[in-house]
Amino acid sequence: MKKRAPIETLAKTILPGQSRRMAKMKAQVKAGHNPGLGFLHIPKTGGSGIRALGRNAVERGLPFPSGFSHGWTLEEIRRRFPQMKLAFILRDPLERAISGFNSRLRQGRPTYRSLWKPAEAAAFAHFPDVERWLDALLVDDDLSVSACAYARRHVTHLRWNYRYYFRSPETVAEHAGHLVLIGRIERTDDFIEALLAEAGIPPERAAGLYERRHEAQVRPSKVLARYGEGDLARLRARFADEYAIHESLIALGRAPRAAAPAA
Repeated sequence: MKKRAPIETLAKTILPGQSRRMAKMKAQVKAGHNPGLGFLHIPKTGGSGIRALGRNAVERGLPFPSGFSHGWTLEEIRRRFPQMKLAFILRDPLERAISGFNSRLRQGRPTYRSLWKPAEAAAFAHFPDVERWLDALLVDDDLSVSACAYARRHVTHLRWNYRYYFRSPETVAEHAGHLVLIGRIERTDDFIEALLAEAGIPPERAAGLYERRHEAQVRPSKVLARYGEGDLARLRARFADEYAIHESLIALGRAPRAAAPAA
């Protein structure tokens, strides 16, 4: 039996009437994005610049990976697109949370303008700056524990965390064969070079298309500099589940991987 081309398979997966996200994926494929390789944009990992690079590359006729926006998860991608290989960038979980908190505190400005949802407004009324949120994470009184839990559930970029995207180290291991490229934000340029190679795009053809987007003026490292080693250890302990997933992905990124198994 004749094997369908990846673009045909992906197009047939997306049926009329399905979600807007699926419609956007179909539009990307029609525009010329790579239907067999995807880039998952985890918030606050430098993905906006890579997505912009992808749009510019496709305008040049280059098959840049299809882009999965924030709401997608690993399990949903694997269910919807079982042949898709996946790439993404990671960041230290605590630093990513600080950057995400501040981004939503600014409502995405200056690049975007995404107003708070009512629950986010309630969280920021209690925590008007990130330092007060971090300080509350260090204490165990009922009000602080409750307010911190509320913020992590309702501030968008805190809710969109590694547990949201990857569920657990066990889920990571289950789908490891399809995670072909795992980068780190400190080495974004290396990740882009590897992503272009994975997509079969010569680097010189994409030269000049990448531009860093909305970098924060206050870096998480500066925020964390006010805390001693003991408090930093306690803060990281509050994100133990996030660090477990992060470390499983980092280890996978270092390990040699076989070709993805057939679905």
